[in-house]
Amino acid sequence: MAKKKLKTEDYWAQHIIRAQQGGKDYIYALTRRKYSEDDIESTGAGEYVGLSREEKFPRITDNSPDSETFGKRIPKPNADPVGVKLVYLDEVNSTNIKKYKDMVGINGFGSTEFIWKFKQINISADKIDEFWSITQEDAYDKYVLKQVIKIETDKPNNRRRNP
Repeated sequence: MAKKKLKTEDYWAQHIIRAQQGGKDYIYALTRRKYSEDDIESTGAGEYVGLSREEKFPRITDNSPDSETFGKRIPKPNADPVGVKLVYLDEVNSTNIKKYKDMVGINGFGSTEFIWKFKQINISADKIDEFWSITQEDAYDKYVLKQVIKIETDKPNNRRRNP
């Protein structure tokens, strides 16, 4: 018997995250298997949709004169990974927004949390309509830059002056 192919409606998104990579806006989610509206998989850490991991390996210079890659940097043979790079898969567009909206819901775990991911900070989105409609740049200007400017303006000027 063939294994059932799961669709996005078969998942509940615990967190939906907007992020930016290479100047493009992306979206991904931490999901749990949804069997029905009141039956969500409770074991395990969940599964990410729209995100993959790429292992990074140390590189060495190829010193073999007979090799096609002589003098170039190549992955070190038989080396263990030295890190992981997260690769976002789903760009923010109308098709992907619909896909992720299908995974939103409220259940025994709570309701889906919407998160703006910036280099400096992650911010929970309160305005859900805005989460789907504005760009990452606009969100950054509104939620990160405005706060920095507000803090700087509200800070008392108590520096000592040199006579």
